[in-house]
Amino acid sequence: MSFQPIGRRLRHYRREAGKTLAQVAGETGLSVGFLSQAERDLTGISISSLTSIARALNVPLRALLEQPQQAEPDSHHGRREVYATRAAGQTYERLSTTFPGQVINAVKMRLPVGHASEQISHDGDEFVFVLAGFVRYSVGGKDYDLGPHDSVHFDAHQVHAVTNTGETEAELLSIGTLPIFDDTRGG
Repeated sequence: MSFQPIGRRLRHYRREAGKTLAQVAGETGLSVGFLSQAERDLTGISISSLTSIARALNVPLRALLEQPQQAEPDSHHGRREVYATRAAGQTYERLSTTFPGQVINAVKMRLPVGHASEQISHDGDEFVFVLAGFVRYSVGGKDYDLGPHDSVHFDAHQVHAVTNTGETEAELLSIGTLPIFDDTRGG
């Protein structure tokens, strides 16, 4: 598994942009406390939140998080690189590729027991299918308890978060329209 402590990168680019934690919080909808913890690598952070932060700092997402490339349209179990933003946190496997005009992005997520994500809102749609375990998705102030083979689809402009409510790791398929992959290298 590839683990990338990102706190130092977050702080570096925030300072380079000349922004305070409060300014970034205001632009992303994330709390100052959460951003402070993320900069000190005290909490995990979702790809969606990193995408929002990258936009606020006017940097490409790859400046904050190096994700595996997926050049081909096919993706095979056992051959995908597992990556995370925190050693003991949520992990990801990239399932989709990028191409001109592409609008959906797919990842397989694993949430450890007790995992509770930050609250976030962002552009686009989000669809989540539970492969294993039990989770609670909070969307727009309403809770949705989901188990294996259940799903939720929502407007991601609504504030949302996910919590592993089970006694085992939860495994989810997440598909959204927020551009979370940047296969352009350089710059």
